[in-house]
Amino acid sequence: MISAGAVSAHAVTHPKTTRNLLIIAAIIVLIVPVTLVAVPVTLVLAMGANGFGGGGMCGGSAPSVEAARTVDGYGPDQLEIAATIITVGQQISIPVHGQTLALMVAIGESGLRNLDHGDAVDNTTIGVFQQGANYGTPGERMDPATAAAAFYARMLRVPDWQTLAPTLVAHAVQVNSDPNRYARFWTPAQQVLAALTGASAGTCQIPADARAAAAVLVAAIQAKKLNFLEPRYQQQIVNMADGTSTPDCAIDSHVLQLIVVAVQSFQQVGVSDLNRRCTGMTPGAGTKSAHWKGKAVDFYAINRRSLTGADDLSTQLIRTLDPYAPHGSSIGQSDCRSRAQVSLGVLLNFTTAFPDTCNHQHIQVP
Repeated sequence: MISAGAVSAHAVTHPKTTRNLLIIAAIIVLIVPVTLVAVPVTLVLAMGANGFGGGGMCGGSAPSVEAARTVDGYGPDQLEIAATIITVGQQISIPVHGQTLALMVAIGESGLRNLDHGDAVDNTTIGVFQQGANYGTPGERMDPATAAAAFYARMLRVPDWQTLAPTLVAHAVQVNSDPNRYARFWTPAQQVLAALTGASAGTCQIPADARAAAAVLVAAIQAKKLNFLEPRYQQQIVNMADGTSTPDCAIDSHVLQLIVVAVQSFQQVGVSDLNRRCTGMTPGAGTKSAHWKGKAVDFYAINRRSLTGADDLSTQLIRTLDPYAPHGSSIGQSDCRSRAQVSLGVLLNFTTAFPDTCNHQHIQVP
């Protein structure tokens, strides 16, 4: 039997011919993370009460509204509208942070009421989000589910919506006169979301920069939620976290953020490739690969199951990451899904796909 260590050593010399063996060996033995250097505690953002110790899903349960219940002054009718907004978000894989943003706007615009009129400034807007005619017919704008879907679609097009101040994201979507108008509604939105689903926006917060994201990933490695096929790729994360990474070994902040989303959303995540310029490995597209620029990540396993690019966990991973990816991002394994007759449906930010080997799921950012 070939040991994981022997396969790994051979793969450094012959990456094209032994990558499959390396993946198989890692799946069998679940490589234990190597010893990590210390990372400043201040860089690790709050991951919620359960940290990385729980099952992994960030989204909370399906919303439930109890009869005669109130939350922060909002009654059953208003909470039913909130539940609709949350449900629409969950159905299209909007993360908890985005669901909270939608609730914040709905609270700020209408107090979670489905109004058939606007205000003194603009009486042409209607519905829970107070949407104008460019959002659709009056019937569409007065349907909370349709209105929520329309809000989410525009929210996802705001650059860096995941890390911008929530009120600025809301301002960009709603195009109102005061960019700070929604700030005071963020806390009530969090309270409503937590009361209806048990989820917290802070639990799945995305770190704002590369070093902070890397620090979160170091914590995930220590909790054995994040494993690496190649120890040198793990070291890239460690160096990004402690500030010692060189330019040739840097990893794009968006790539690190997407890995954070993955470890927050699944029980276990396996990564097989990151910055290949740093390791000198040139399989596939060689120096033209996004890996050479630190702008790609290959996931070889989710929840201790190997990925093919066409299996259920690969498609779930793609849909989970899509709302967080920069617009114009790409995914591999298009041929694997085509042969398996697997359709991803409509994706917003992964706009292109290309063929790749069917033993991982490739993700890259612009």
